[in-house]
Amino acid sequence: MASNNSNTLVDEKLAVSLFLDSLLREPEAEIIAPEIKPVVEVPAVEVVTEIKIEAKPVVDIPTEVVVENKVEIPVETTVVTEAIEKEVTTESIIPEWANEPFQVLLFEVAGIKLAVPLIELSSVIEWHDGVTEMPGHADFYMGILRHLDYKIAVIDTARMILPANKLEQLIDDDPRERVNHIVLIDDYKWGLACDKIGEVITLEPNEVRWRTSKTSRGWLAGTVIEHMCALLNSEGFSKMLEKGQKS
Repeated sequence: MASNNSNTLVDEKLAVSLFLDSLLREPEAEIIAPEIKPVVEVPAVEVVTEIKIEAKPVVDIPTEVVVENKVEIPVETTVVTEAIEKEVTTESIIPEWANEPFQVLLFEVAGIKLAVPLIELSSVIEWHDGVTEMPGHADFYMGILRHLDYKIAVIDTARMILPANKLEQLIDDDPRERVNHIVLIDDYKWGLACDKIGEVITLEPNEVRWRTSKTSRGWLAGTVIEHMCALLNSEGFSKMLEKGQKS
């Protein structure tokens, strides 16, 4: 019996590890597609250039310069711009405070373990019936909570972060019966409803597999395989919520 339990635990860890890995890899696939386009368009540009060059022996006019200005400069500018954007994105992906050990609070949402850096955490409060529903909003918007002097928008975190294939398990789910705490971020502006609050742990920067792009999943800063959790990017999460976007 001990062997079966051990195998089950290994399978669960493997499943979570693969899921966390997919969170990092999925955005990369979205970047690859746009980069292929310039390669496809280049032959068309080269053909135009060759046609103009054939006219050289006949008349060597400034027209050739005009063609070069129209064809070559935009291409070079695009390549340089893309390179700069990638460099800036990669360098800015790791926050400055994460260059040394930092603490995070672990919590769970629909079976997924998340971690929020304490430096980005406003507070944690217990769930209560003071959350007032607001009809006409998105399905992940649970309502408004008045706490202290703040008016907090409470979010069903599960419906924000889970991919489409995982959301199927929440079709008949009532988050008000599932959640028991609210994680407050962005100076009490947003409340992330969660199922369970865990412990506070300290992470080394090299324990996090940081994002290498921010094309999607703005809420994700990286993953921590050792603790089987996803590290939240609170600033990115806030921007998604302000735009009413899902993961």
